Amino acid sequence: MLVRDVMTANPTTIAPTASLREALERMQTLRIRHLPVLRGTKLLGLVTWTDLMRAAVPPAAGDRTGQRVELPERLRVSDVMVRDLHTTSPDAPVEEAAALLRKHKIGCLLVLERDQLVGIVTESDLFDALVYLRGGDLDGVRLSVALPVGLEDLARLVQALRALQPDRWGLVLSVRLDGVVKRADLCATQVPPLVLAEHLAAAGLQPFHLRFRVAAKRR
Repeated sequence: MLVRDVMTANPTTIAPTASLREALERMQTLRIRHLPVLRGTKLLGLVTWTDLMRAAVPPAAGDRTGQRVELPERLRVSDVMVRDLHTTSPDAPVEEAAALLRKHKIGCLLVLERDQLVGIVTESDLFDALVYLRGGDLDGVRLSVALPVGLEDLARLVQALRALQPDRWGLVLSVRLDGVVKRADLCATQVPPLVLAEHLAAAGLQPFHLRFRVAAKRR
């Protein structure tokens, strides 16, 4: 999965001459926490909710609503924005974007293509990607399959799944064959749990952690 698959394209922006109150109200209205700062099409910086709360009088770093925040009228967005920007490409893998967020302890990356802002990817976007990739949005069976031999076991697993008509159900397969984790984690819908487990066992595979769950619904 690539950054372009999870980013917010053409994000809302703000001018460097805008007031802090305007930036705050825009964030509140759109329920966002990051605003790229542009002059025309030129990217100048990034202003975040945290930047605004730090500029408040008195500072309101713990305020999550901004309802009672007093912001200095003399200050402009350019006075508080971050200028040292962390960026990524729309064709970068999402795991690279996640690694950058973790390394720099930041909440978003600006997505540039040919030096032009084309999107923004946030922590929430990457959490959504994880949920999607792991099948967290699916109702169904979860189980793990031991792969002690590695690729040979994986080949047998693929053959067993093909026999169960995989076009009828969702599958999430996560495999590491680096000596740390030798297992596959499956998520399947529209197949009885015991049928799946018995079919895998008949193929000489070792299913475990069998469980059925209902995916959490978004509010």
